[in-house]
Amino acid sequence: MSRVWQTAPVRPAVARDPRARMVDIPVWLQRLLYLALVGSALVSVIYVGEFSPLPMTAILDAWVLLLAAWIFVRGRIRAHLMLVVLAAYVATRIIGALLEQPPLEDLLQAHRWLVYLVVFAMARGHRWSRTDLLHRLAWWLIALATIKSILTTALLGPDERPGLFLENNFELALFTALAAVVHRQNAPYRFWLVVLLGVLTVLSGSRSGALTYLVLVVYALWSSRSSDVFMKYLASLIPLAAAALPWFVFQARAAESRVIDRVQFFEVLQKETANWGWMQRLFGTPPITPLSAGACEDLSYYERLFSSAGDGQCYSVILHSFAMRLYYDGGVLALLLALLVPVVVMHMSRVSWTLIIVLMSIATINSLSVSGLNNPYVALPILLAVLTAPNLKTSPLRSEAPPRTPQQPFVPLEGAFR
Repeated sequence: MSRVWQTAPVRPAVARDPRARMVDIPVWLQRLLYLALVGSALVSVIYVGEFSPLPMTAILDAWVLLLAAWIFVRGRIRAHLMLVVLAAYVATRIIGALLEQPPLEDLLQAHRWLVYLVVFAMARGHRWSRTDLLHRLAWWLIALATIKSILTTALLGPDERPGLFLENNFELALFTALAAVVHRQNAPYRFWLVVLLGVLTVLSGSRSGALTYLVLVVYALWSSRSSDVFMKYLASLIPLAAAALPWFVFQARAAESRVIDRVQFFEVLQKETANWGWMQRLFGTPPITPLSAGACEDLSYYERLFSSAGDGQCYSVILHSFAMRLYYDGGVLALLLALLVPVVVMHMSRVSWTLIIVLMSIATINSLSVSGLNNPYVALPILLAVLTAPNLKTSPLRSEAPPRTPQQPFVPLEGAFR
């Protein structure tokens, strides 16, 4: 008598959803950032003609550090190799600082960008669940900043440029990059958010802000899909109008001075690095090496940016541009680190390449103007892009085809913010 062995039916292998392995950021942390920014913005609107009375940079830095502390204690670290590389570079800067013994405040101020890179790497594998908060945050910040700019222009004249939080060059990078992060999830009203930001950019008079806005417009058009022939024709004309905005801002600012201050900073940097060898060009100077006495004298107009020690010496921060400061302090290696780490982390976090290019373009433009990735206004949107990328719909992994179900009408981004 033959035996019949019963075997369980083999189930088709179903690929795991990568989002299932994500660790959600606590809702209270998400709400804390939302309330801190919106609350500070409401306070600032009252102070027409002045910057915010609140220490906004410190507030944002405190939230970033709080997030890093939570990830370290309760989260799940995944980017181990990236963190090892960053730790090794930080160690070289610490050793150099022990030899040079620069003022501690200047040392920490110049290396905040390294803290942001570490937090980017730590944030990989974590998820921001309340994307509706970011959607509303973008509207609140851009609307309140526009209201304050209109009030300032009406009451004090067009020459006044006080921002909602800080100087326009800084906060416009935050507003523009945040609008880019939420753009694809803000389908019904994203066009009007871009228009409102354009009004704010014109009122601000910021040259770097005008260039970053042009980047956003190109991204918005690239991300939009329309079968309407008229809309496609209209969309082809929008970049021309958007390109006129930076020209208008540059022309308006040209009357202020005959020489752009960044050109003067670049000339000083060229003189300071004229005799560098290939080692210095690759690794920069020991942190933080003072500029020559002649350079400090040439830039005496910016004396408030001299050393916190008050000894008459000046450091790379006086060059204003993060790209120039980074090259002087850390050479080509530091420039590559600041550029590649955010790109690699965002790519590994499944951020789309178009958004990566947009965010890094905004960071680069800001770095050529002011402190770039060394401030939270540029770093925060990159961090939010890493955290929100897992919420975006991705193409399903190949698996056994499931039984067909009746096809439902397609509703774009239905329930995206529930």
